[in-house]
Amino acid sequence: MRVLSVLISLFLCSGCAATTGLTGERTTKSHERRCNAPAEQVKLRKIPLALFEQRQKDPLAAEAAARTPTSFSWRTIQTAEVIEIRSLLSTLEILEERSITSPTDAARLHEVRQEILSRVMLAMLEVSSAVAKTSCEIERTFQVVDRLRTADTARVKQQTLWAIVIGAAAAVATGGLSIAETSGAAEGILSVVGGTLAGVLGITALYQESEERFEHPDNILREVWENSETPVYLPPSVWRFLRRPMREEATDRTYQDEIIAAWRQEGRLGAEASDAEAARIEFLFGAGGDYTTEDLQRRTRMLDSLRAVILLMNQDLEQLLREVLIQSAAAKATQRSDQRTSVVLGVTTRAARIVEPESCFWDRGPRVEDRSCYSRG
Repeated sequence: MRVLSVLISLFLCSGCAATTGLTGERTTKSHERRCNAPAEQVKLRKIPLALFEQRQKDPLAAEAAARTPTSFSWRTIQTAEVIEIRSLLSTLEILEERSITSPTDAARLHEVRQEILSRVMLAMLEVSSAVAKTSCEIERTFQVVDRLRTADTARVKQQTLWAIVIGAAAAVATGGLSIAETSGAAEGILSVVGGTLAGVLGITALYQESEERFEHPDNILREVWENSETPVYLPPSVWRFLRRPMREEATDRTYQDEIIAAWRQEGRLGAEASDAEAARIEFLFGAGGDYTTEDLQRRTRMLDSLRAVILLMNQDLEQLLREVLIQSAAAKATQRSDQRTSVVLGVTTRAARIVEPESCFWDRGPRVEDRSCYSRG
């Protein structure tokens, strides 16, 4: 029975050793917000730049606001609405039509082009800001995953070692009893207990997962899931991009719908309308909880899919900028062509003034004696 007591003590020690691995000093801070934009930047995002255009008492601005651009593609017009420059595109079209004859409109045209380029650059920076936010959240998740994996590896080694020790101790004890010929029921009991303890340690080493408290009060995934009218963690232009139609022929399908559908299809939320889905929704889109490695990997993949879709906005911005540059180049070429035509017409008019009248010509040449025929008026 002493041997049995020793085996049970070894099992209890192995259980205590298996609980070690993470310390309170290494857990995630409860209110970690290093991934968020500064508060003053969030306030600046709430000021729409189009507001200053509306305050200008300019007939041209009013005309542009009531007009839909006609020389740009559907996707470019959608992108212009996302970054709030559709009225600038209309102004660009109007001024390119007028600038041929008006120097004032030509100067205004240059200002509008510069403003469009500035807005596109700002939108690209907002995309980078949103990607930085998601990348930072992914990095936070990776840090916790590394800690949990380290703890799991240490625990598996400890429990495997204790399983080997207990199994060996049970084998030695039963062997000793057999040699001493005093085994009887004690040998069977030691074999059963030793094998059971070693098996329990081996199985729990494979299937038990460590957990760690992971807080995310500023949850960017919740903003996408709840379809908030006013974004907090995403720039306004990026949020409008996620909620805009993906294609012209499918006006009801948005990028946000596509992201959530991908989460469901990949099994990130569990079976639809199930208890598991309700629990994961509260868990993933809430303020935090006790995460396992699998849970953290699921959250990482959801953030990564969101980041990939946000980066697609750069494609639309590139198309918008290319169409603006191409149209501007075509307008300049047309203007130069009209200027050359005006010069040719002017030269032709002046040349017509120096042609001699018919009275200065005989059938075979000019009248030499009439000096008025040599006047070039």
